[in-house]
Amino acid sequence: MRFSKKLNSISLGQGQGPRAEAMMRGKWVFFQNCHLSPSWMPTLERLIENIDSDKVHRDFRLWLTSMPSPKFPVPILQNSSKMTVEPPRGIKANLLKSYTGYNDDFLNSCTKT
Repeated sequence: MRFSKKLNSISLGQGQGPRAEAMMRGKWVFFQNCHLSPSWMPTLERLIENIDSDKVHRDFRLWLTSMPSPKFPVPILQNSSKMTVEPPRGIKANLLKSYTGYNDDFLNSCTKT
């Protein structure tokens, strides 16, 4: 099975909570920018606390990204594996990191306007 069929992702923000909640029964779920939806964080905390292993797929995984935020639920952080990505130092290193992520297929798929 292709990875894209296993992964559901959404960038959180205004009005995205119900869509994100519906994804919680999928296989791999990726919620980006949790800090942009502070009013939905208590709901996310409740959803995670109430995950029923009989109702989710056996390969279910939940990935969250967020900037530091006082609204992010502490229990989620305490019960999660955390990964931190530090930005490269300096503009040259930052640009090099950005550009090394692009491959020829991506660059050739861009259209000129």
